[in-house]
Amino acid sequence: MKIFYFIIFASFAIAAIPSLTNADMGVVHWPPNIHISETDQNAIIAWNGQEEVLILSTNWEKPSNSQTSLLLRVLPLPTEPLEIKEGETEIFDKLVKILNEKINAMPPTPLMEGVANAPTGAEPEGVKIVSQKVIGAHDITVVKVLKENDFSKWIDDFATEKGLEKKQISERFKKGLLNYLQRDIKYFVFDIANLSDTKTTIKPLIYKFKSNYFYFPLLISGISEIGDSEGKVSLFLIFNENLKLPGKIWHGDRYYFINDNNSNIKLTIDELKGVSEYLSSLFNTDVFVRSFQLVGKLSEINKDVMLFPQILTNNLKIGTKSNDVKILQQLLINEGFWESELDATGYFGPATKKAVMKLQNQYKTQILEPLGLSTPTGFVGPYTRKYLNENFSIGME
Repeated sequence: MKIFYFIIFASFAIAAIPSLTNADMGVVHWPPNIHISETDQNAIIAWNGQEEVLILSTNWEKPSNSQTSLLLRVLPLPTEPLEIKEGETEIFDKLVKILNEKINAMPPTPLMEGVANAPTGAEPEGVKIVSQKVIGAHDITVVKVLKENDFSKWIDDFATEKGLEKKQISERFKKGLLNYLQRDIKYFVFDIANLSDTKTTIKPLIYKFKSNYFYFPLLISGISEIGDSEGKVSLFLIFNENLKLPGKIWHGDRYYFINDNNSNIKLTIDELKGVSEYLSSLFNTDVFVRSFQLVGKLSEINKDVMLFPQILTNNLKIGTKSNDVKILQQLLINEGFWESELDATGYFGPATKKAVMKLQNQYKTQILEPLGLSTPTGFVGPYTRKYLNENFSIGME
């Protein structure tokens, strides 16, 4: 039987609540006359300040006359996974049930509103295979990427080794890949799953990795060849009760309907354990859960969710070298202000100054006008730091 190859650069998002189901996310596929839809997407993101756990699951639907298909999903991670294992789909139902019970007991401002409408041959020099294993229905390959051009070649070799057709890697994907590498996100998980039935629910995978910031990959969906598909991203963020997320998780929502009312639902550690003992093992205090939904054209997604702990305690300028500068650069790259091909190095040079000036100009009402300025300076002083800390970082209660 001929096996078709479908490559998914997906957002791994969530639609666990009944009113948020039936998402139809874009798919890049071989051959082009077959279409697969992501009918339900599920994601839980739990972060304790040092480690993060992603629980990712998707329901797939394809035409009834299609043959057996393979799905290849790609997940960028900031560090090498500590663990990848199979989970149970019931975890989403449990979390939604307990959240809805708490919401129903609250005053009538709802938290969740309905939205409007790996190869066995020689590896390229810049790609290292970290691990390969089969987990249930998943064939997992984890790679560390150092060079963009080598990664493009590796993907071709990967397809050949799996007996799949090659496909030209788009310039959009290459540019997005460079964005990840510039931000020091160099680990990529390739997950191949067999889609044999017309409708398939694949058991979720649980990823655990070290991270010094709250992270969820959305750009990987935006750089895929999904055309003008409309999609829905719906996330549950779980974090320590003493942390405070910014009032707005997503900035620059010109192309999207956003449902983020900055409401947190508190769960005791025992309640979280009832949802998942694996998730509860990440925390030693009670937690908050915050939901976030984004609806719009997937091809317009141009960044990830990256929320740093309280950042930028010192002024920064040309010549400064520090970890604060590297965090600033990662943020500038992710937010689309970076025009250089340089990586986030921690050194404040001309490229960083230029990117800071673009940020200051876009948010001049909050940054420049209180100082009586009309043109950006590129100097990261108190007002620039204040804006970044209030809008792109996680504070302490």
